[in-house]
Amino acid sequence: MGVRITLYRAELLAEARRLSTEQRVEIAHEAAGDAVADAPVLTGEYRDGISVETNGDQVSIVDSDPEAVYKEYGTSDTPAHMTLTEAASKYGKYTGWGARGR
Repeated sequence: MGVRITLYRAELLAEARRLSTEQRVEIAHEAAGDAVADAPVLTGEYRDGISVETNGDQVSIVDSDPEAVYKEYGTSDTPAHMTLTEAASKYGKYTGWGARGR
């Protein structure tokens, strides 16, 4: 007699996210620490704005500096720093925005 098991992808992924939240928060704090250490400092807003946010099982590294997106990814006349992106990429796959002109 055989046994048939049905696995539901969405439920498996949701359970994996739920079970791994604590570890992902720890990793996010490590990556945020790397970003703070590597961030260029002019006024300190970019560096000091880096933090970790959680919302349920969603974990994010964020920057509260209103100009962070321009500093991170660059503009037509300002080079990209990519501080958060490079720090996060050390700990996993990054599939978000890229630097302007790269």
